[in-house]
Amino acid sequence: MRRRRGRPDTSAGLSTAGWLFAELALLLLVVAVGSEVPPVRNAMSEPAVTSTPTTTQTAPPTRGLSLTTERFVMPAVPDDQVVARFTELMTARIGPDAQVGLVLLFGVSTTGVLGDGEQVSKRLKGFVEPAGLPQLRTSTDIRPYIGSRNDAGPGEVVVELFLMNGPS
Repeated sequence: MRRRRGRPDTSAGLSTAGWLFAELALLLLVVAVGSEVPPVRNAMSEPAVTSTPTTTQTAPPTRGLSLTTERFVMPAVPDDQVVARFTELMTARIGPDAQVGLVLLFGVSTTGVLGDGEQVSKRLKGFVEPAGLPQLRTSTDIRPYIGSRNDAGPGEVVVELFLMNGPS
């Protein structure tokens, strides 16, 4: 009698990758649409007639996320040094006056289990988010993801910063 062997389930890795790409695509769509919103005009009101000539004014530049990013690798450090080291690396990369709108954290597993990379990212997020860093003083969104050993060593986090552009 022949036994049927089930194929190994390989959908876990693909579904995780698909979820990540879908979320990033949604984020880029929101940024693209949000940066192209035209000013709202009231269709019911009629323009007032003036006798003085008007001058052409340019609209003030809008504030949004820059699509060019800054990256650095956050090494694994003891808990009491995490915020200081993160601040030092971020300030060296973008300066003390830059405004960050989005932070993506790609943690690399210390155990070799792929899913542990997200835990490394969440650990860093837990230290950085409540620290009140000056570059993150706006409503910065920080998202933890799984990183690759090709980009950083075990326990390290690749930090990708999306800066704000326009007037502050």
